[in-house]
Amino acid sequence: MKKLDFKVLLPNVITLSGLSFGLSSIRFALEAEFNLAIVCILFAGVCDVLDGMLARHLQSESDLGAQLDSLSDFLSFGVAPGLLIYMSIFNQDSSIGAFAALAFIIFSCLRLALYNVRLEESKAMDGVQEYFFSGIPTPVGAILIMLPLTHSFMGYDWAYGNLNFVAGYIILISGLLVSRIPTFSIKRKRLFVQSKLGFLILFSLIALSMINFLWITINIFALIYMLTIPFSILAWQKGSK
Repeated sequence: MKKLDFKVLLPNVITLSGLSFGLSSIRFALEAEFNLAIVCILFAGVCDVLDGMLARHLQSESDLGAQLDSLSDFLSFGVAPGLLIYMSIFNQDSSIGAFAALAFIIFSCLRLALYNVRLEESKAMDGVQEYFFSGIPTPVGAILIMLPLTHSFMGYDWAYGNLNFVAGYIILISGLLVSRIPTFSIKRKRLFVQSKLGFLILFSLIALSMINFLWITINIFALIYMLTIPFSILAWQKGSK
């Protein structure tokens, strides 16, 4: 019997932990514990970052890990947030809401399939690294469509009185998932904070902000990400010349 390689096993365990958080998010959404559902999706996002970083650090990337990662991402950042938004804001009684949630889930699936195709193509090009995503990643899309719900936790209930606008917003984000708009690929770039002390300080500040001001911090990060898109387009155009 072939001995299990711990270096290969560990990243997959983290991926499956992320999948478990995604499933837990669906459970909390069905139980109307919407804040806990969002927290579970955030933890799934942490697992999604860690498994890739760990696999690259241990040099244990595998085809199995790549497939597990895509399946986990589809459930955690496609199915779970789509169901959550439908259950919370549209309250299971809106045709446009059901269409918007379904569109997000379907486009998330298409996004991950296209990403896997591009990943295989990059391997065929002798591992040439890509420094841009095409469209926004599914974890980011999940965060963006949950923003109207996070606003309600801060006391702003505008989303419940503007269901058509929220549905249009979700459909717009769904389109961005499969768009050809270049966005920065954080996974393929070195950390912009090279100093270990600087990284620890930044990480501590982010962790404290997430613990004490979770909903505000999520909205700030989402706004910062959206503001980086024009710069990513300019950087891509400059690099392609």
